[in-house]
Amino acid sequence: MNGLLLIDKPIGLTSHDVVGRARRILGHRGIGHAGTLDPLASGLLVLLIGEATKVSDYILNGDKSYELKARLGVKTDSMDMTGKVLEEKPVTSTLEDIRSAVGRLTGTLTLKVPVHSAVKVDGKKLYEYAHKGETPDVVPDREMSFYDVSLIEASQQGILVRMSCSKGSFIRAWANKLGDDLGCGGTVEALRRVHSHPFDVSRAMTLESLAEKWEARTERHGRVLGPAWVALKDALPHFQRVDIDGYCETLLKNGQISKNLQAQLLQHVRIGEAPPPVRVISRETDDLLAILLAENGGFYKIRRVFNKT
Repeated sequence: MNGLLLIDKPIGLTSHDVVGRARRILGHRGIGHAGTLDPLASGLLVLLIGEATKVSDYILNGDKSYELKARLGVKTDSMDMTGKVLEEKPVTSTLEDIRSAVGRLTGTLTLKVPVHSAVKVDGKKLYEYAHKGETPDVVPDREMSFYDVSLIEASQQGILVRMSCSKGSFIRAWANKLGDDLGCGGTVEALRRVHSHPFDVSRAMTLESLAEKWEARTERHGRVLGPAWVALKDALPHFQRVDIDGYCETLLKNGQISKNLQAQLLQHVRIGEAPPPVRVISRETDDLLAILLAENGGFYKIRRVFNKT
């Protein structure tokens, strides 16, 4: 049980709740997740099982895509409908005004960070202030990137949009900005994550399906879960794959890169380009052995080593 499990999270559960249920179903304590989803949100939640917890940073850094339903005419303290209503205004904008406002909110934007978030101010997470009814002196702004913003439905009551964003971007902040631009307020009514690079929600399974399939299993291995299971060696398909065996593998397990492996890595180095991240696979067992990265103009170094899966 070392790999990723793609879960379609239901509305109402926290990401921690989903991890807890998966632990009970699978009888496995070593489970984490990549990319928190609020209780209001549904969709793709990537669970990290066993040795896969070591790839958390690389999964978290990927771009994500969402379907957003935003209500217009309402402003809340949390920037979604679970928060306290701060203001309600009639929506006087035309449908053309709404379409134009949505179209302008693309690219890199500087937006206010939601107070119900894990961003730290003075060493304290913003949601810790919010849960105590407090507000820090300054709520920070942050550059956030949104792209492929596609308006699906629009009315004076609200909109349905599909969009992608980079790490550290808040969909709630985008909806809040849209409401400000229209002068009526806006807040998230529903949110669904449909993609977390490089995985799509179409592969994910529900917790109910997880329980059923695990109950009916014939072996204790993730492959019994079907497409929702991603073996550790396939967890980073966007990393360049390099296969090794024998003495090269022995050296790598001891924290050394053999000359033979160095020669293979040089094949992926291009002048003027950043060398791609590499996943090293055992030619004998087809297991993921290590992740190698070349950073700050240097040659490849070992960043993660994995135990036998």
